[in-house]
Amino acid sequence: MQDLTQPFVKLSTANAELVTRFAQSQEMVDLVHTSAQKYLELAQKTFGGAPASEAQADLIRSLTDNYSTFAREHAESLMGMAAEAQTQMTRQVAEASKMMKPGGSS
Repeated sequence: MQDLTQPFVKLSTANAELVTRFAQSQEMVDLVHTSAQKYLELAQKTFGGAPASEAQADLIRSLTDNYSTFAREHAESLMGMAAEAQTQMTRQVAEASKMMKPGGSS
């Protein structure tokens, strides 16, 4: 009998790879860059009246670091969710396959 789980495992693997590729795509990198740039422009407008100082430069660097950390953690979270979904799907398909085999529990 052919392994019933193989198509589902392949689907899960392919989908996990797609989500990973999407999260790391140039479009997503550009979106993060554009969003960070707009955020910094807004911060500069808000603090535009403040004289240029080391404190302002430090604030902008810190805001950029915070946004970069957020973007990295969000991408890692998406990849983790994709991996978890793949694991869950594989387990469920394996359980369903056992029930379908002769002599499997029902």
